[in-house]
Parts: sequence; C-alpha cells; structure tokens
Amino acid sequence: MRKREERIEALRRQGEIEREALARQVTELHGEIESRRSRWKTLGLLAGWAAAAGTVAYKLFGRSSMSARLGRLATAISVIFSIGRAVGRSRRFW
Repeated sequence: MRKREERIEALRRQGEIEREALARQVTELHGEIESRRSRWKTLGLLAGWAAAAGTVAYKLFGRSSMSARLGRLATAISVIFSIGRAVGRSRRFW
C-alpha cells in the first residue's frame, strides 16, 4: 500500500510541475499574441489613415477635382491674357 501511495504522490508532483510549465508557456504565448495584435492594429490604423489621405488628396488634386479645373482654367485665362497683351503691344506699331 505504501508503494502505491508513493507512486500517486510522485504522479501528483509530476502533474504540478507540468501544470506550472504549461502555465508559463501559456503566459508567454499570451504575451506574444498581444504583441502581434498590437502590431497589426497599428498597421491597420496606418493603412486606414493612408487610404483616407489618398482619397482626400485625389478628391482635392485629382484630374476631375475642383482644384484641377481651376488650375486648367487659370492656365487658359493666363494664355488668353498673354495673347491679348501681345496683340495690344503689336497694335501700337501698326
């Protein structure tokens, strides 16, 4: 009977040792998971901000944006005024 109790006690100690080792591993794994989760969260936020900035920039400065239209209009008006000024200067000589 004594031998059986010793064997049970040895198995119980071995179980405690293995349980503590498993708890340590789970704690380390939990830390690693949290670290990766925070990295992915940061990357997701940065990607979202970049997409929003790109969308805003496209809306403000894209081909069909108001800014681009005004730029093309300003260029056309500048060319027209330059031609008009040149015509006005050339009429002085005739």
